[in-house]
Amino acid sequence: MRLYESNKLHYGKYLYKLAIVNTCASYFRTEFQPKGDLKWCQKRLDEVHSFYKPSKNIIEVPLGFRDTIPVEHFNDAIYIYRHLKRATDYKVRCERNILFLYSNDRKMLVDLGNKLRQPYVELWEPNPQNVAVLQSDENIIVSKTKPDYEYKITLGKKAGQPSLAKWIDANPKLGKMGDIAKQECLVGGWVKGYYFYVRDYKTMMIAQMLVGDNIQRVDKLVYAPS
Repeated sequence: MRLYESNKLHYGKYLYKLAIVNTCASYFRTEFQPKGDLKWCQKRLDEVHSFYKPSKNIIEVPLGFRDTIPVEHFNDAIYIYRHLKRATDYKVRCERNILFLYSNDRKMLVDLGNKLRQPYVELWEPNPQNVAVLQSDENIIVSKTKPDYEYKITLGKKAGQPSLAKWIDANPKLGKMGDIAKQECLVGGWVKGYYFYVRDYKTMMIAQMLVGDNIQRVDKLVYAPS
């Protein structure tokens, strides 16, 4: 597995993230199995298995699923399914052919990742010295360098505010925003997911007055050198 360091809790709860490249990733989507029993995933795997031919390393399936599935991906998907059936308190997210698993059970994720056949697996975890800091508040981001700005504000689904972009341009020591996000604010465009930084709590109050109720979340940057 490739190992990477994370600097915040995933979904405000989980310390660890496992990323797996697998063409069957979409079978694990939670919206298709709201009860969490993975029955939809089991059904899809059974359907793919009906097209499996031992003499080939690719499974050809009808349109509606995928044209071809590597056998090693299919076998890994079966193992992931069985592993998750025994696991508790985890979260799944799918992005095309990448399966993301989030949990506070590091051993569960490591055991899974180490037993997969294909090599494209990543484990994201925090520095052990920062675990207590991260768990003290779900909205903390650990920084290895002393941050110039103390808070990160992520915008919501309403239109951007030109006044915010103009204020940041006029006060670069108090706030910072990326060029694309700034442009969207200036034209009153789509800003959901874009973010900006402010120097301190007092400055954050000013920014909140400019933004109004269009704030998705606020994270505090904490200096924790390692």
